[in-house]
Amino acid sequence: TVFSMRISAFLLVIGRVASEVGLFLGALVYLIVSFASAISSLNQKLKDFAGMHMGALTLWEMALGMYPTSHFEGIIEQPFVMIATSIFVILIAIFLMNLLIAQLNGAYQVVYEDMVGFARLNRAAIIVTTLEQVSEKRWSRFIQSLKFEERLEFNEGDIGLPGGLQVTEPSNANPTTVDTIRRFGGSTSPTMPWPQEENLDGDDDKFDRLEKLITRATKNMGSRGGSKKGGSSSAGASGSGGGSASAGASEEG
Repeated sequence: TVFSMRISAFLLVIGRVASEVGLFLGALVYLIVSFASAISSLNQKLKDFAGMHMGALTLWEMALGMYPTSHFEGIIEQPFVMIATSIFVILIAIFLMNLLIAQLNGAYQVVYEDMVGFARLNRAAIIVTTLEQVSEKRWSRFIQSLKFEERLEFNEGDIGLPGGLQVTEPSNANPTTVDTIRRFGGSTSPTMPWPQEENLDGDDDKFDRLEKLITRATKNMGSRGGSKKGGSSSAGASGSGGGSASAGASEEG
């Protein structure tokens, strides 16, 4: 469960909805004991209900669908026993089963929103417990292998800050046209004030407007070129049609 968030979340959900299954089993046991004691006290001679223990076992088999169908002939001959067992089967098959499904569905919807967070907390707790068992020498060797004191390289030749882990990716995976890193010259002493950013927003707005203007002009030039080609072809077609018409008129004359 430490290596898979989905399996960890699934196990947490099972633990949360197990209480609903426990309530269902408690209600089932209560109904079995109640109906078994009631049927065994009736004036009947069925072996399956000869005593409370035999009646409870018979009702348990009915609830699980394991009761032999040939034994129902004896129950049909006893009207009160048939009525009691019919009510029991209706309560179990229709009421309790549908109630269990509704409870599981409602509990899952409530837990589903936070199960990934619970899984991450569980993983964090396991990691913290494991780190307590790591020796100091081994932990120091692991920290040194991460090389946090070395400066990270943003791009080729662009050295950045230390204290991180570098993860590379293809250059065309996330193309960016605007550099989000603000660079300032001068001392990097913590006591020095942060330099003022003069007209930074105005310059960005100007570049954005210029880029939009160039894009719009490129689209307009493409649309005008298409219209000019269409106009020249139509003009040529009309000129050729007019020439043929005038030639036909001269022949008739």
